[in-house]
Amino acid sequence: MTRAPAPIVSNSPSGFTLLEVMVSIAILGMGLLALLSLHHQSMQSVIAAQDETRAAMLAQVVMSDAELQRYPDDGVTHGDFHELYPNKYPNYSWQRIVTESGIFPDVRKVRVIIYYGPNASRTFAISEFLHNPIPPEEMQQMQGNPAQQGGAPTGQMSRPPQ
Repeated sequence: MTRAPAPIVSNSPSGFTLLEVMVSIAILGMGLLALLSLHHQSMQSVIAAQDETRAAMLAQVVMSDAELQRYPDDGVTHGDFHELYPNKYPNYSWQRIVTESGIFPDVRKVRVIIYYGPNASRTFAISEFLHNPIPPEEMQQMQGNPAQQGGAPTGQMSRPPQ
C-alpha cells in the first residue's frame, strides 16, 4: 500500500506584509505624481506655444496692412482685433511704429508689436523695411500737392478677404 506524500510545511510566512504593501504603494504614488507634474508642464508649454503662434499670425496681419499701404506715414498707430475678428482674439492688441530708416530717405522701418497674455504682459514683435515705390523726383513734385499721395488713413486696417 502506498501512502500519499506528506504536505510540505514551511515555517516562512507566505505573501506580503502590510508594511511591504504600504512602501510599494508609496513608491508607485511618487512615480505617478512625477508623471502628472511632467504632463502639466507639457500642457503649459503647448498653451504658450499656441499663444505665441497666434501673436505671430496677428503681427503678420498688421504688417500686411502696412505693406498694402505701400509706404505708410511716420508715426505710431495701435488697436485691437475686435473689428477684424469679432470675439476671436480678446486678449490681443497691436501697435505699429513707422520711422524713417535713418540711412535712405525713401525707406521706412515698420515695427509691429503684439501685446497678449495676462494684462498684456507678453509681446511679440516683427520689423520690416518698406521702400517708397514712387521715384524721388515724383515725390518732390507731389510734396507740393498732398492730394496725390495714396495710402489708407493712419490707424485703419483694411479687412482681409473672407
